[in-house]
Amino acid sequence: MKKTAWSRRSCVAALAFALTALLAPRPVSPAIKNIALVMSAGTKIEDVQLLELTKLCKGTQKTLVEGKNFTLVMTDPASPDLHATIQKLFNMNAVDLKTALPKLNETRTIVQIVDTDNDLLRTVGATPGAVGIVDVYAINSSVKVIRIDGKLPFDVGYALKGN
Repeated sequence: MKKTAWSRRSCVAALAFALTALLAPRPVSPAIKNIALVMSAGTKIEDVQLLELTKLCKGTQKTLVEGKNFTLVMTDPASPDLHATIQKLFNMNAVDLKTALPKLNETRTIVQIVDTDNDLLRTVGATPGAVGIVDVYAINSSVKVIRIDGKLPFDVGYALKGN
């Protein structure tokens, strides 16, 4: 085997090329937010079954365990962060949900859309029976996280995981 002598200049050039390739910016896919189900901090509800939650969201069940009328508060359903959640709760995509909302809300408000996470937290904290779906990092003391099928947002198998 023939040895090749590398000049100092060749070594520096090869090292520079390798570092450039390693440090070059790469396209980054947006992170999926962790979504939590929240209710007013004063609620006695600790856990809800996903099946019950989907019935409430679709309007086939009207009240929560506490007997209060159910209202789901959420930000824009077309947000990529909510696609998986919308699919699990309504069994439809965001476009179909936006089309279905007027019919779903014709007798009473079942789904309320707000502009920001802060608006969502304020609405859920002040409305009896309101349930919100929100980014876990937006949660404050006016609400509490509700378990779904016994699991919290960072638990393995949590129903509203974004993937």
